[in-house]
Amino acid sequence: MGRYLMPVNLMTLLKPFGIEAPLIEIGELVLDSRKVKPNSVFTAVIGHDLDGRDFIPQAVSLGARVVLSETENVHEHGQISMREHTVIVDFYQLNQQLNALSALYYDYPATKLDVIAVTGTNGKTSTAQLCAQISQLTGHKAGTLGTLGTGLINQLIPNINTTPDPISIHKVLEEMRLQGAKTVALEASSHALVQKRLAALKTDVAIFTNLTRDHLDYHGTMANYGAAKRSLLNQQGLRFAVINQQDMQAELWLQDCPSTVQAVMYGFELVHYPDLPYCIASSVEYLPHGTLIEIDSSWGQATIETALLGNFNVQNLLAAITAQLCLGTSLHDIAAIASQLTPIAGRMEIFKAKGKAALVVDYAHTSDALEQALVSLRHHCNGQLWCMFGCGGDRDKGKRPQMGDIAERFADKVLVTNDNSRSESPEQIAQDILAGCQRPDLIEVELDRATAIRNMLSKASEQDLILVAGKGHEDYQIIGNQRLPYNERHYIQQLLEGMEQ
Repeated sequence: MGRYLMPVNLMTLLKPFGIEAPLIEIGELVLDSRKVKPNSVFTAVIGHDLDGRDFIPQAVSLGARVVLSETENVHEHGQISMREHTVIVDFYQLNQQLNALSALYYDYPATKLDVIAVTGTNGKTSTAQLCAQISQLTGHKAGTLGTLGTGLINQLIPNINTTPDPISIHKVLEEMRLQGAKTVALEASSHALVQKRLAALKTDVAIFTNLTRDHLDYHGTMANYGAAKRSLLNQQGLRFAVINQQDMQAELWLQDCPSTVQAVMYGFELVHYPDLPYCIASSVEYLPHGTLIEIDSSWGQATIETALLGNFNVQNLLAAITAQLCLGTSLHDIAAIASQLTPIAGRMEIFKAKGKAALVVDYAHTSDALEQALVSLRHHCNGQLWCMFGCGGDRDKGKRPQMGDIAERFADKVLVTNDNSRSESPEQIAQDILAGCQRPDLIEVELDRATAIRNMLSKASEQDLILVAGKGHEDYQIIGNQRLPYNERHYIQQLLEGMEQ
């Protein structure tokens, strides 16, 4: 049994935060009032969108033993009152302290694991999954927290957010530790870093993949966005910062890197940092169904063959290899298992039926990711390169014409479709995309994604390659305020199977 399943004392839990609480046994920490059970501790935080204090009556009615109620008045910190059978404790800046509180409650599980945190606009999911796969294949049980879910490899439970809330993070880490995990790789989104969801999480390795335009609706400027990513360098116990030396932000990462943290560079060539440890791809050869990579590193040299497609997957793999080298895994052991590494669901994932063009499903939903996907697939394409994509509604509108321009320049055929349009008009989003194109009259618009896929398959030749961008692993589409079931990977698989029969 893990400690978190055992009764925990409220006095012991709150004493480090300067609160003299009564000696009572408590159950689990809960952030969602709907999940309160008898003896739960409901943490009523002031959030970005909701104020948890509005849900205290519901928590009390469901039998919460304790409510920690956030206060913005430092003088109210530690005040205790009763509401029916529930102890109400005022807690100054609870939201900022929730990570430290959760870490203490679950007995600091991160300190008993090798924790790798991955940040960047693109590549977080693939890099985190590859880190975990390498660990697993070299004999150490591993798990992940991120876009695809949380838990041990092949046992992921879906998340709402890329980076879960602080309570969930520490709970899942403790559960994975109890299941025998040695390594956990997590995605550190910029939102999570700004909201301090990782504030008290001991982290061994921070990976920076890249920085391109995204989430400006939240951060306002690229400078703010970049600073949010670099705040990962301030994680507790950080030992290594694995930095993409090809990215323009690399120099800023090095400037902000604390003296206690070892910077390690990765990429396609050793450029400006001869004195730092490194891991580079000195040679890359594109194969029909994968890639052959010559690795040169501070840990030695190796030849690696992998089923992964494209340059940016090579970058993701280099980042994951570098992180594992930092943690003590041998390059020889990594090279031995590289052929067993599998593409991530919905990340440059190829689908093929006899006599038909191959389709590659990818989550690319930013300008940079779309360009990288198209450039990478051009290496593997003997015919025409097709591109189908849309843009999300209620999100950064500035990237729509940029993505239209990129699709037109890097693909031979372009089809604009719908994505998660949310409250916006899909037709207007399509027009915003076409505004960035030189010849919008040559671009097909089909707002039903399934119809768009069928249209492209019927027109493309066997030698062509079709990039189906945007949805990736997702199994839904948000139109208006409805979350409709739609699994593009499964749809394509069934469509191609039907064509082969």
